Amino acid sequence: MDEREQNRAMWSAGSWDAVATLIAGVGPKLLDEVGVGPSDEVLDVATGSGSSIAIPAAQRGATVVGCDLAPQHFVAGRRRAAEAGVEIEWVEADAAELPFDDDRFDRVFSTFGHMFAPDHAKAGAELARVCRPGGTIAVTAWLPTGYAGRMFEVVGRHLPVPASSGPRPVAWGEPEHVREMIPGVDFTFHTDEVVLTAPSVEQFADFYAENFGPLVTARQALGPDWPALRDAIIAFDNEWNTATDGSLSVSAEYLVSIGRVPAAG
Repeated sequence: MDEREQNRAMWSAGSWDAVATLIAGVGPKLLDEVGVGPSDEVLDVATGSGSSIAIPAAQRGATVVGCDLAPQHFVAGRRRAAEAGVEIEWVEADAAELPFDDDRFDRVFSTFGHMFAPDHAKAGAELARVCRPGGTIAVTAWLPTGYAGRMFEVVGRHLPVPASSGPRPVAWGEPEHVREMIPGVDFTFHTDEVVLTAPSVEQFADFYAENFGPLVTARQALGPDWPALRDAIIAFDNEWNTATDGSLSVSAEYLVSIGRVPAAG
């Protein structure tokens, strides 16, 4: 199984639709920052079930394409789109090899999706290639020093082999890396945070182990060694937890990168 198929299998595991409910506010906030309306053609890269960008953008009147390496997510996406009363074009696609013409979209988004493409340079080049001159590229990625970035380190220490030979996904949480991967685009940056909550630290760890594809895959690979990683995750979450009533509440910081593609001529 090559790296692309491994990634497809990993992201097909669990339920991204369930995980996406925890970060549901990120996409609409980004759409408001960029400004999306009825005249816009929008691409949502690594859309999952579309709840972050694709469906909210369509509700604003935009023409929307949502693409993802794992088309299993489109089942939930189509259901959610129907419930919202909007139309989305769903396309199976690798973020590093998008099947779209050059300069097709006015707005190109990815919320915590493009960052997991193994080849960052190819993914960045594709985001720029499909965005029209004068258009906007807007992406979010977890900060390396934030909750999610540190959590990935905890998980990585328990895996027998590195998840990928390429740069860490959270490298996209550093402005200089974004500029290097998507050159020639005028980016502005700021950080934001999303508060993750759960009834308990233990419930949160188990929820992610059952639904977040990379952790589902790690649990399966570790077999009898999984409890040690679960204990490490719980200990880590307890360190970051700000709740005092037995529940969990952690703030996960992320980088917002909004780039204006130079106009033609």
